[in-house]
Amino acid sequence: MTTATFTPVRWHVPVPMFLPWKTAEFLPPLATSATKHSKRITFTTATTYFFDVDCGGSAVPSDDGPPLGLAKTHTTLECHDIYSQVLITRPRRVRRYDHVERMLLLQHAGYSQKQVAMCCFEGIAIRKSRLASNEYAEIERLKKRRRGYEDAVALTPVHYHNAVKAKGKSATAD
Repeated sequence: MTTATFTPVRWHVPVPMFLPWKTAEFLPPLATSATKHSKRITFTTATTYFFDVDCGGSAVPSDDGPPLGLAKTHTTLECHDIYSQVLITRPRRVRRYDHVERMLLLQHAGYSQKQVAMCCFEGIAIRKSRLASNEYAEIERLKKRRRGYEDAVALTPVHYHNAVKAKGKSATAD
């Protein structure tokens, strides 16, 4: 009968301790990144909706001229396979139209000059309302800041020192 000699196993980390009723395969893995698979979502098609130009919308320009927006319903619809048309373009800025270009776009969309003028007046009213709201908010902010300043000035260092002394005496008297 031969006896085999075993070399002792050296652990570089503390020896894992297993509960007697749990085996190693039921314990959570030590390296979760190696065992978990990453989840991915892929899209195969892209749907593009095309809208005509319309007056109004939430895009009221900060300067003068009528607000341009999109029509309520789309005119055409296109579906594209994403993988067949991979476009590599550099990021571009949004083009801004001046007021004359906006008026011409609305006229080409079928608006009369009178309707374009009414859109301009509507845009002016919206801009005035926004300006008044911003001015009101600024006045309220300054009032709040001024009230905080007045409270700080009213509490001079002498009054502050006396208030601290009085607070300390009342706390010890209780």
